[in-house]
Amino acid sequence: MSDDNTLPLTAETANAIVNALGALVFATVRQLPADKQAAFANDLARLAKNEERQGQTATETILLDMHRAAVAAAS
Repeated sequence: MSDDNTLPLTAETANAIVNALGALVFATVRQLPADKQAAFANDLARLAKNEERQGQTATETILLDMHRAAVAAAS
């Protein structure tokens, strides 16, 4: 195994990062009590809305993906 663990930033690696973050959110939410799961998902939606207001479409989109992962974990 190589000691060089850096990857070039491409569409593929960016998607992998978003997918990994979604998995992390999913696993985290599953560990929370039900009332905290909903709060976590709502916070992500609120953060996405703030990014939308600021015109930060890329961040908004990623936060919405994380929100969907949190909702999926809570159901």
